[in-house]
Amino acid sequence: MKKILILSISLLILTGCSKDFLDTKPESTITDEQLETSTEANQAIIAGVYSALRSFGLSNSASHEDYGHKSILVAMDMMSNDMLMTKSSWYSSFYNYLGRVQTNSRAKLAWSIYYPQIKTVNTVLTLLPAKTDNAKLNAQRGQALALRGYFYFMLARMYGPTYVGNESKLCVPIYTEVSFDGKARATVAQVYTLIQADLEESVELLQGYSRNNKDGLDQSVAQAFLADVYLEMGKYPQAADLAHKARQKYTLLSKADWNNGFYDMATGNETMWGATITSAQSSFVASFFGHFDNTNNSGYAGGLGVYKNIDKNLYESISDTDYRKAAFVSPTTGNPTYPSLPAYANTKFRDPTIDSGDYIYMRSAALYYIEAEALARSGNEGTAKQVLYDITITRDPSYVLSTKSGAALINEIILQKRIELWGEGYAWFDMKRLKVGLTRDYPGTNHPAFGKLNIPATDNRFIFQIPQAEIDANPLIEQSPL
Repeated sequence: MKKILILSISLLILTGCSKDFLDTKPESTITDEQLETSTEANQAIIAGVYSALRSFGLSNSASHEDYGHKSILVAMDMMSNDMLMTKSSWYSSFYNYLGRVQTNSRAKLAWSIYYPQIKTVNTVLTLLPAKTDNAKLNAQRGQALALRGYFYFMLARMYGPTYVGNESKLCVPIYTEVSFDGKARATVAQVYTLIQADLEESVELLQGYSRNNKDGLDQSVAQAFLADVYLEMGKYPQAADLAHKARQKYTLLSKADWNNGFYDMATGNETMWGATITSAQSSFVASFFGHFDNTNNSGYAGGLGVYKNIDKNLYESISDTDYRKAAFVSPTTGNPTYPSLPAYANTKFRDPTIDSGDYIYMRSAALYYIEAEALARSGNEGTAKQVLYDITITRDPSYVLSTKSGAALINEIILQKRIELWGEGYAWFDMKRLKVGLTRDYPGTNHPAFGKLNIPATDNRFIFQIPQAEIDANPLIEQSPL
C-alpha cells in the first residue's frame, strides 16, 4: 500500500510540474552554450583561478609551504645563491635541492598548483571564440590565455631546461583542452611556441580592458609576462620593447614606500599583480609572511628563529648609500628596531597586520632590468645604461651612469636586479638562464652547513624531476635524470 501511495504522489508531481521537471536548462547548471555567451559565468571561472593562486592546500593540505603561487616564487629564490635560512624547517628541501627529486612532495608542489588551473582556463578557452565583437568576452579570453601562457612558463622553467640551445629537449606535457588522458612531455620548443602564442594573443585581446583591481590581469601584466618570455628565448629587441610598454602606467616606489614591508598592494603605484589577503582568507603561519617576516613573533621566521637572510656576498655588494641595504641587518651595527635579529636577517618583508598581508607577485621595477638587459644584448648599450640609471638613482642617490660595457654591463644590470627583487622569485630563474652555478661554500660564507652547496651551472639539479604521482598515473612520461 505504501509503494502504491508513493508512486501515485510521484506521478502527480511529474504530471503537475512536467514543464519545470523536464527543463533542459536548469538554473543550477551552466551549459556550454550559456558559457560561450555568458560574461558572468566566464569571469566567475577566471576569478576562481585568481583565488586558487593564493589558496592553501592545493597540493598537500599538510604542507605549510602550500599556499599558492607566492610560495613557488619564494621557493625558487630559496634555491638561489642569494637567500638562506638559519634552521632546517619548511623550505629546507628547496634550499638543499632535495625538493626537486621525484619522490619528494615538493617536486609536485608547482605541478599541483599550475596544472589544475590550466585545466580550468582550458574550459573557458575551449568555449570562447577566438575573437568577437563582445569586448568583455575578448577580455576574458585574453585573461585566460595570459594565465595559461604564464603557468606553462613557470612549469617550463622548473621542469625543463633553459630555452636557448635546448629547444629539442624534453619539457612538460601540453594540454590545450580539457582531457583526462595523460600526455607525453613536449619539447622545449613546442612548449615555448604555445607560451608565446598565448601571450601574444592575450596582449592583443586585452587592449583597452580595465580591470577592477590588481588581483586580476590586464594588458600591462600580459606584456610583462611576454617580455620575460622573450628574454628567456633570446628575442631581445622584442623583450626590450614589451618591458618598456608594460611599465608605462606605473611609478617607482619612494624610499618610504619601498621600506614599508611589501605587505600592501595599495602602497605606491608599483605593484602590477598580486593577491589581496584578508583576515578571513588568511592561512596564518602557513603563509608568505609566516615564513619570511623575521619580525613576526607569531610565525616560523620570527617566532621559531627560522630566519630568512641575505647571502653575505650579495649584501656586501650593495652600496652603503643605497637605502635597500637597510632592509637587511648590518653585521656591524645590527638593527636598533629589531635588536634580536641576527646579522643579514631581512626586514624587507614585514606584515604589521600579522594575518592579512597581501601577496605581491609582480612589480614594475622588474621591467627596468628586463628592458636594460635586453637592450644591452641588442647592442643598444647607451639606452640600457640610461634605463638602469633611471631606477637605480631612485634607490641610491650616489649612483652614477654606468661606464661599463659588454659582459660587465650585463653583470651590473643583473646585480641590481638581484638587490631590488631579493625574495621575489627572479634570482634562481636568472641563474639558470644565465648559466650561473650555485656557490654557497666560500670563505666567510654565512650559509649554514645543511645548505652549503656548490653546484655547477649545467648540473641536472637545476631541473626538477617530474613528480612521482605523475609518473605513476601517466605511462607516457619520461623522467628527467636525477
